Amino acid sequence: MITAPDRTFTVAEAAAVLERSERQVLRYLEAAQLRGSKASGRWMLTAFHIWEFQGIADAMMENWRISCRLAQAEENK
Repeated sequence: MITAPDRTFTVAEAAAVLERSERQVLRYLEAAQLRGSKASGRWMLTAFHIWEFQGIADAMMENWRISCRLAQAEENK
């Protein structure tokens, strides 16, 4: 199953996905190299933000759209 673009990640989870340390992910966020939002003093990122950072956002969004279309077609059978 493909990850939804709005799935949220903590810094620790994003670090695992990106294979970087939590400190490095925090540096990316503070330098605005990686997008995220800070609520209650904690950074949260979406899968889409991670995809943008990796340079694969367009391809992953297309995969997500195809997955949604296939799921909807399956429901309509």
